[in-house]
Amino acid sequence: MTGTTDQTRKTAPRRKVGLPLSAVFFAAFYLVVALEIEPHLLYHGAGLIDNFPVFYWGWDFFAGFTTYPGGILEYLSAFLSQLFYHSWAGAAVITTQAWLICLCTGCAIGAVGLPRWRGLRFVGPLLLLALYSQYTFHLPVTMGALAALAALCLYLKLAPKGQTGAGVWFLAFSVGLYALAGGPYLLFALLCGLVEILFRGRPRLGAIQLALGTAVPFGLGVVAFGQRPHDAYFQLLPLSWKIASYASSELMRNAVWALLLSLPSILLVGGIGSASLNWRRRHSKKTKPSGRQGWLGKTTTKLLGDPARSRFGPNLGTAALIVATAATLLFYRDPKVKTLFETDYFSCHGQWSKVIEIGRRNPYHYLVCHAVNRALYREGRLGDEMFAFPQRPEALRLTRQEALWQKSDMCVDMGLVNEAENALMICIETHGERPLLLHRLARVNEIKGNISTARVLLGALAKVPFWSGAARAELARLDADPELSQDAAIQHWRSIMLRQDFVRDADTLTLLLTENPANRMAYEYGMAGLLLTKSLDQFARNIETFRPAVVAQDPRHHLEALLLHRTLKRQPIDVPGRTIPREAKIRLHEFFQALQQHGKDKAEAAEALRGPFGDTYYYYYFLGG
Repeated sequence: MTGTTDQTRKTAPRRKVGLPLSAVFFAAFYLVVALEIEPHLLYHGAGLIDNFPVFYWGWDFFAGFTTYPGGILEYLSAFLSQLFYHSWAGAAVITTQAWLICLCTGCAIGAVGLPRWRGLRFVGPLLLLALYSQYTFHLPVTMGALAALAALCLYLKLAPKGQTGAGVWFLAFSVGLYALAGGPYLLFALLCGLVEILFRGRPRLGAIQLALGTAVPFGLGVVAFGQRPHDAYFQLLPLSWKIASYASSELMRNAVWALLLSLPSILLVGGIGSASLNWRRRHSKKTKPSGRQGWLGKTTTKLLGDPARSRFGPNLGTAALIVATAATLLFYRDPKVKTLFETDYFSCHGQWSKVIEIGRRNPYHYLVCHAVNRALYREGRLGDEMFAFPQRPEALRLTRQEALWQKSDMCVDMGLVNEAENALMICIETHGERPLLLHRLARVNEIKGNISTARVLLGALAKVPFWSGAARAELARLDADPELSQDAAIQHWRSIMLRQDFVRDADTLTLLLTENPANRMAYEYGMAGLLLTKSLDQFARNIETFRPAVVAQDPRHHLEALLLHRTLKRQPIDVPGRTIPREAKIRLHEFFQALQQHGKDKAEAAEALRGPFGDTYYYYYFLGG
């Protein structure tokens, strides 16, 4: 009796304990997306994403998506994209999509009899993680891939075993999926054809499905909906001109194709491999596999997946998934790109201390330098601390390249309202009617007194998720005070707004100060620009002409520049009303002494003097810039 019991214990399957592997993976997936990637940065866009969809509440907006195949899925993608406004909600959308792709892929692999390949169901989620780690946006295309995978699973589960019945079900799925998703229907037809030909031994049915895959878009898209052939076949696929026309869609396009073609590749390789194995079995004697072959088989089962539910624990499957996830984050995580998104996000929300902290942690970048200077100005520290950060002249006012997204706010604050309006209009043409752009453009029209235009823009903004409350409050404020006479910010912007017409290369800062000498930003940016270009003669003249009377003490860098200018010109250091503090004189003397020790070796001097003098204008003038 005891021997029988022991034998039963040996042969009974061991009960698996612990959490399902997929549960642990997707919990970690959510945390990485929510806390590290932060989808709200993608929603913000920072002028770096031009393919983020627009969404409005209301029937009129929805009706536009019902006139072509794939419109419903495109509408759903646009709605889900709005949830990226909050990182926790956006991470839930991305994680749910990744989980469904994993679930559908695993379902298909299991249904065709490839249980050892179940571990490959995580390929899709890892590709999604790579896409979002690079701060690219391809949600509509990946939603199309998910729709095709889900339709395949339903077909495998619901279609009758008979060829005729399966063909009828395929045709029904074809009509429904094509109307819903458009181009991704081609992926569904390809998958069904591969399953029937390679795994179910029904090549005729598979060939018919592949043929219908090419015919349905023409019959429904071109004939029924009146689409152009290109749109009928490629809507919501990377080949679509609507998608390819966006510069952002070029980023990580290979990963998008890998996501779309991963399951077809698995089925193709698995089907050919299974057919080859069956052929060898039929034409060879049955022999017991060697010990090495048995070990390899068990290892493959543990690594790629077990027919039973896999569990998280110390096994090869868990180790492989951890390594694959770590490798994805290692190779695709891009802190430099995230820095650009964070910098612009914090700037737009007035979180100036965070912008300054980013500037301290990172080397020079055109957009980061611009944002840091703006943050220093807002904090009243531009003239005292700007040379504690890497500087180049073109970053101050974005003169090297037209970064219009960032430039509009600076122009408003400086009084160049017409220039800001032009920048915003171009941004809307490039990025679409993004709510942030609509809100900025409404503010510009309020400053200019175009209240009716501002109302139209705010009315549109009231139909955007998460913006409707602020837009309605703004409209109510306009009803109560149409001229915005009680709005201190609007009144300030109106007081400094440049009213004189000017040509492109005009000295706009001088024009601004001539119209309104109290325009503090024009003064500080004008002086900073002269410091950055090392135009000390003009700096000395302008500080005499435009220096505000209310300034009790000149900023540190202004004093350093004046001292340096007078020293180089051999002028009196102290003049009535413009005495230089003793500390500045001592610092300049110490700098010259240290500089002379390194002779003509500028690189050596720059390295040696960066620590004690790197935050001074002296260092920038002789060794920086």
